[in-house]
Amino acid sequence: MLAEILNQPEAWSRTIGLVQGRAGRLRDLFQGIEEVLFTGCGSGLNAAEAIAPTFQRFTGIRARAVPAAELVFFPDTVLVAGSRTLVAAISRSGSTTETEMARETAQRRSLPTLAITCHPDSPLARSSTEALVLEAANERSVTTTQSLSSMVLCGQLLSGLVAGDQGYLEQLGRLPRLGERIMGRCQELGQGIGENADIRKFAFVGSGALRGLAREAQLKIKEMVLLPADAYPLLDYRHGPKSNVDERMLVTVLSADRTRLVEEEFLAEMKGLRGRLLLICEKAAGGLTAEYVAEVDSGLPDFARDILYLLPIHFLAYYKSLAEGQSPSTPKNLTYWVPTAGLQVPG
Repeated sequence: MLAEILNQPEAWSRTIGLVQGRAGRLRDLFQGIEEVLFTGCGSGLNAAEAIAPTFQRFTGIRARAVPAAELVFFPDTVLVAGSRTLVAAISRSGSTTETEMARETAQRRSLPTLAITCHPDSPLARSSTEALVLEAANERSVTTTQSLSSMVLCGQLLSGLVAGDQGYLEQLGRLPRLGERIMGRCQELGQGIGENADIRKFAFVGSGALRGLAREAQLKIKEMVLLPADAYPLLDYRHGPKSNVDERMLVTVLSADRTRLVEEEFLAEMKGLRGRLLLICEKAAGGLTAEYVAEVDSGLPDFARDILYLLPIHFLAYYKSLAEGQSPSTPKNLTYWVPTAGLQVPG
């Protein structure tokens, strides 16, 4: 896993090249589309929740993130009759049962499908209308790191292509170099936090596209560390979940330009509850203060720098897992992908 975390800038660079090489076909696929449903399970769903807000923001096309099983079992609560909808199915393995069945549900209704996966011979890659196969981001570890960040980047690149926003695409093109630049200090910070034995609980908060990344951060702790973890939109955490905050809780804020002013108040409130604070941000200036700070210092705006925020989280989870005597690459009770025997698409 450590090698896969460190390899992310290279995986991102190759993802950018792959998507750019398919630009024409991808633009054609989205011609006339009125709505896009991004779907998946686990990390795939978290990626969908990070991509959908970005896609809608740049393209003006309605976009939602939907759990794959909801599309399978409750399609009429998800799909709008007569709407020209595209279903983008996200799965590292391309074999996750519910995600593959979500694709089947879409195709039964004559809807175009796009697969975002890392396995070229998978059912999802073979059967979708189009497939983006990120082989360079594949992993041996059970837990996703470089595949997840690369799939989110893939969705961001897709947003820029469909929108015809060359400026945004150029911003995304800077991410591999920026990731290399901050990798060492992210590792040092993540190791320092991970080896702090006093931290026994975690909460990750973020809004907009960062909400999906907060959920992914929560999943990394639950999978690799086996300690309690929450994920909420920034201000929602104040409406009940903050009751869990104490000196053993690390509250991590994924900072956005648009929420900067309320983040100051949020951090002060969590500090008043004796919580430990990790701030992941562009730059910690003004009233933003925390016990731990990860500045990505990218020069990029919201929606462009997002995946850089995952680097300190990956290292934190990795080193905390080791400190807890766990196996970060092969977590307890988990497999590389989750089959569901006997599951059939309802008629």
